[in-house]
Amino acid sequence: MNRPRARVHEGGKQSFMLAEERRFRIREILSTRRTISASELCSLLDVTPATIRRDLAALEQEGVLVRSHGGAVSRMSSTKFQPSYETLARSNSEEKQAIAREAEKLILDGDTVFLEGSTTVVELAGRLHNRNRLTVVTNSPTIVGQLQHSAGVTVLCTGGDLQKDTVYFSGEWAQRALSEIRLDKAVLGVSAIDPGYGISTANHAEAQIKKMIVRAAKTRIALADHTKFGKQSFAYVGPVDEINVLVTDAATDTKYISDLRESGLEVIVAPMEQPNSSGRRNRSHVIKNG
Repeated sequence: MNRPRARVHEGGKQSFMLAEERRFRIREILSTRRTISASELCSLLDVTPATIRRDLAALEQEGVLVRSHGGAVSRMSSTKFQPSYETLARSNSEEKQAIAREAEKLILDGDTVFLEGSTTVVELAGRLHNRNRLTVVTNSPTIVGQLQHSAGVTVLCTGGDLQKDTVYFSGEWAQRALSEIRLDKAVLGVSAIDPGYGISTANHAEAQIKKMIVRAAKTRIALADHTKFGKQSFAYVGPVDEINVLVTDAATDTKYISDLRESGLEVIVAPMEQPNSSGRRNRSHVIKNG
């Protein structure tokens, strides 16, 4: 049976959002602010008051919020907000695809690269099937499955404790595997990035893996869509200057991009893929230091 979708308008383009996706957006909003009005949610999500009332009632049952007169009050810890893997995989999918298209250009035949198990990196992994002499190390069972039939790609998995909510191997076994390897490149997803504070995540076990990935690689590449900026999460990963290249989408606030450039980071801004007048696809803009 098809689930109902609410219409959402973004940049003049009509799209549709499932109830679960809409409620994820409400959770995201409440992870950064304590209260919000129902009328503001109607405007942000372009849905009716009745739809918002149903969403708020469902989220109140889950313990996410308390409904107040005309809106809602958050009951979440903003630093530990961690949506499900399935919800993350569906959120900002066009932006993730654009980021993956640009990140793909950074992975060369013959590289030994770590692909960390975030949803944006999984999007990138799906574009590497036809590479030659590529060695991929990963802590993602999803990425192992994606590349298992790729003849030119050697795949190694860290193993470890499976984090079922994020489909991600962590723990002592995964850390031991990472301590014994050196990599040309590592690609990791970012769930929260603040130019002043650095990179952080909601999960301590995930933060430990990210730290070890950074130490193991010569070149560190981070992927983050525009919703990840200006945020701080529970577990600290490291300062932004531990990353060499950041790939983001064109909706990221230019202030964050400028601040990151000043910190010495190379930033690649991925546009949404659209044909130009010649019928070819537009290329990204590369923002270099200096």
